[in-house]
Amino acid sequence: MSFIEMKNIRKDFGKLTILHGVDMTLEKGEVISIIGPSGAGKSTLLRCLNHLETIQGGSIAVDGEFLAEDKDGKVTYASEDRTKAILAKMGMVFQSFNLFPHMTVLDNIMAAPIYVKGMKREEIQPIAEDLLSKVGLLNKKDMYPGSLSGGQKQRVAIARALAMSPEIMLFDEPTSALDPEMVGEVLAVMKSLAEQGLTMIVVTHEMSFARDVSNRVIFMDKGVICEEGTPEEIFVHPREARTREFLSRVL
Repeated sequence: MSFIEMKNIRKDFGKLTILHGVDMTLEKGEVISIIGPSGAGKSTLLRCLNHLETIQGGSIAVDGEFLAEDKDGKVTYASEDRTKAILAKMGMVFQSFNLFPHMTVLDNIMAAPIYVKGMKREEIQPIAEDLLSKVGLLNKKDMYPGSLSGGQKQRVAIARALAMSPEIMLFDEPTSALDPEMVGEVLAVMKSLAEQGLTMIVVTHEMSFARDVSNRVIFMDKGVICEEGTPEEIFVHPREARTREFLSRVL
C-alpha cells in the first residue's frame, strides 16, 4: 500500500459535486504538485486528505491506516483517537498564514507542540529556533507577525507546521497571497525541504516549482484528474487537449 491512498473520492457541497471519483497515491519521499485552473477542486482534495472537509464517497488511507473507508456505499471515519493520530502525520500550510497575532514568532512555532503534544517549553524551544534558522528567520524570533512581510509570515507558517514533526507536508497555494518579489523566498524554503526528502503535496500556480521540484505533476479540472505524469510528460509532452490548453495560457 502507498503511503497515501485516496480512492474514488467524491465531495459534495449541498447538491453540487466538487470532486468526481478522484484517485491519488503518494509514496514516502515523493513530491507531487497539483496544478489546474481555479475551481478545479485542487484545494478541496487537499482539505479532504487533512479532514478539513468530509467526503461523501471513497476512501482515504495514510500509512496503511484508513482515515475514511467506504463501507457498503457509506463513508465511515476512524475513531476520534485514531483520526488524531493519523492527522498528526500531516502538516499543512495555507494561503493565508493563520499566525497568532498576539504571539511572538517563536511562541507561534512552539504553541502546538506545547498544547497538543504536551512538550515542555525548554524541550521545544531549541527545535523551534533550529527551524527558524532553517527558514532564515532566527533573528525575528521575538517579533510579532504584524511586523513581518508576507513572505516572512509564510516562512514562519512553514516552520510552525514542521515543529510537529509531520511525515508529510501539505501546501495549499502557499504563495498566492504574496507579492511577486516575496514568492521566491518561500519557494526556496519548499525546494530545500524537497531536497531533504520530505514527502510533500503542493497545490500551486507556480509552474516553475511544479516543473523543477516535483517527482509527479497532477493536472485537475472540473473535479477530476485529467492527466498526471512526470514534469516532462506534463509540461513537454502533455497527452490531453485540456492540459495543453491550460499550459498554453499559463506558461
